[in-house]
Amino acid sequence: MPEHTKLRIALLKTDNPLPDLVEHLGEHDEQFDAVFDKAAGNEHLSIDWEQFDVIEKQEYPSFEDIANHKYNAILLTGSDCSAEGQDPWILKLVDFLKKVQTDHVKDVKLVGICFGHQIINRAAGGKSEINKAGWEIGWMALNLNEEGKRFFKTKKDSIRINQFHKDHVTVLPKGFKTLAYTENSTPNHIVVSENLQCISIQGHPEFNRDTMIDMIKIRIANGALEEHLADAALESLENAYPEMEDVWFAEKVLDFILEKLE
Repeated sequence: MPEHTKLRIALLKTDNPLPDLVEHLGEHDEQFDAVFDKAAGNEHLSIDWEQFDVIEKQEYPSFEDIANHKYNAILLTGSDCSAEGQDPWILKLVDFLKKVQTDHVKDVKLVGICFGHQIINRAAGGKSEINKAGWEIGWMALNLNEEGKRFFKTKKDSIRINQFHKDHVTVLPKGFKTLAYTENSTPNHIVVSENLQCISIQGHPEFNRDTMIDMIKIRIANGALEEHLADAALESLENAYPEMEDVWFAEKVLDFILEKLE
């Protein structure tokens, strides 16, 4: 059998999951581990995760460890908060990312999911706003543009990844380019930096179908989501495969970290 390569990924936790979700589906690291472990197995890799709470504890990987290549990548999770917010923990995160993007381009990769996607782009000079088209929720098609198909080395015209967001990136930073979009909604859905340090996605490859269904039901119960939107999302999930193309995308992220994509 091929020899396994071990990757070390720092997971920056930018949200406190709903207690009901944690009880049934686990913390962020468990959710990411579930999908990335499958992808890693397909790629003959193993992953060692180290979680950092950047909200309550405001803890981060040290710049010394980053410079010494302790981590192959830093992954930023989704969050209920706005990436354009002025909360002290968000401003500290932006400053951290700016330094990583300036002083440690060759030392570590940055991977962003949903809020993580938006905050990486903010730190680099981009902007996020509330999507005028409204929520994107459920099992949705992301259209790969020609650059996206070339970058991911695929003939796929689209991939399906779970979505649960209302904000999106409207202004790309200088030196970033779009690889995928959703029709009439999110123009910058998957983004990569031209220096190949950053890759990010607005969707949630770590959310499986059960996670989505539970989240939607909880949001209906607490009044955060209108029922007609929830019903449409639940209908899309009824037709979804259990894993969709989340493992495929996770494999591509691992290829990116290993510098197999350019």
